Amino acid sequence: METRFGEKSRSVAMAGTKSAGMWSLISEIDHTKTTWALQVRVVRIYEVAAHARGGNTLEMVLHDEEGTRIHAVVKRPQVALFRPQVMEDNVYAMKNFMVLDNYQLYKTTSHLYILEFVSRTRVVHLDKEFPNFMYDLHPFEMLQAQRLLNDKLLIDVIGKVVGRCAPQTHVINNRTERLMELTLEDSDGNRIGCTLWNNYITEFNDYVNHAQNQPIFMIVQLYRAKRYKGTVFTF
Repeated sequence: METRFGEKSRSVAMAGTKSAGMWSLISEIDHTKTTWALQVRVVRIYEVAAHARGGNTLEMVLHDEEGTRIHAVVKRPQVALFRPQVMEDNVYAMKNFMVLDNYQLYKTTSHLYILEFVSRTRVVHLDKEFPNFMYDLHPFEMLQAQRLLNDKLLIDVIGKVVGRCAPQTHVINNRTERLMELTLEDSDGNRIGCTLWNNYITEFNDYVNHAQNQPIFMIVQLYRAKRYKGTVFTF
């Protein structure tokens, strides 16, 4: 998950590549082959600790020209090969993946499948015009209207910070965690709660200290949404 403070959305201008006929859309991906060829932008890239085996896996969220997203994973033996090849917000041609059922407990996309990079996966940076859908924003009103929120699907929201509580410390699963509750408001006055954890609290407070009393707008990316005592919270 990620929280970005005061960041404007970016659009990168790029130019020229091969004809579109050889490329598939993410919505077309299924188990039928392993030679899918995609043009995608990297929305997020991060590492996840693989405690049982040692080392980390490399996790990515990708979107195509239609904004459809899919999750991709690079297992530990391939991380050193692919980590230098991909950067967030860049556009790539990618080909040859294992296609797996989406086994994530907390899903970064609603796609039925995820992609696994293997040794024969190919990645080429593209210098071309390509749509930018870095955030898949969910309206507050829509979240509030849902009787049952799917807290297993991670979402993005944007709002103005209109309230915050002092940080607290809790022991969760035998680990000491710091958390801070915020209130976010959209342009129609709808409000939801937002919980910041650990280092994000420091990042937020540092931004507030340099904001010189200006309004603070926050994009919350890949957070869970849940209702608590009638109020929608992202955390």
